Order: sequence, then C-alpha cells, then structure tokens
Amino acid sequence: MKATAIIRDMSDQFWNGFGDSIPAFLSRSALSQFQRVEILTHEMPRNVSLKIGNGSFRDKVEWNQLFRDSRDKISATIEPRKGYKLITFELSR
Repeated sequence: MKATAIIRDMSDQFWNGFGDSIPAFLSRSALSQFQRVEILTHEMPRNVSLKIGNGSFRDKVEWNQLFRDSRDKISATIEPRKGYKLITFELSR
C-alpha cells in the first residue's frame, strides 16, 4: 500500500538540518519521516499534503491497520520535481 506526500517551499535547513536546533529530514528513518509528514500536514497545510492510497476512507483504514502491524516495513523514496518534492511511502505486508 502506498501513501504519497507533496512538500513544497521548504528551506535547505528543513532538508539538511541546522545544528542541534533543526534535525535533518533526509537523515531520518522512513518511519520518522512519515510521522513528521503527518504532523506537518496539520501544522502547514499549504506546504505539505498527504494522500493515502487513492484517498478513500477504506484505504486510510487499511493503511492504519498495516501501519500498526508492520511499521518496521515502511520505505520512503524522495523524488525532486519542479517546485516541490514527492515522497512515496510504501508499506509491505
């Protein structure tokens, strides 16, 4: 099952970190990246969006069940696009 996040207009300090005050997003584990994206969708809804599956309620329920059972099997790929970065999280069973 896949979840896709779009992150736009973030500084280099967000991606690469800045000392101890701002931890680098790229150096986090896939699980930690997903949890951070979930938080950012509420804090910064104009900059970060998250779509689980095809966006249906059924897919969100299935994602949550898989996430609870196999959170160590999550992977993330980050692809730069024009004006934003696309992050694809994939949970395997």
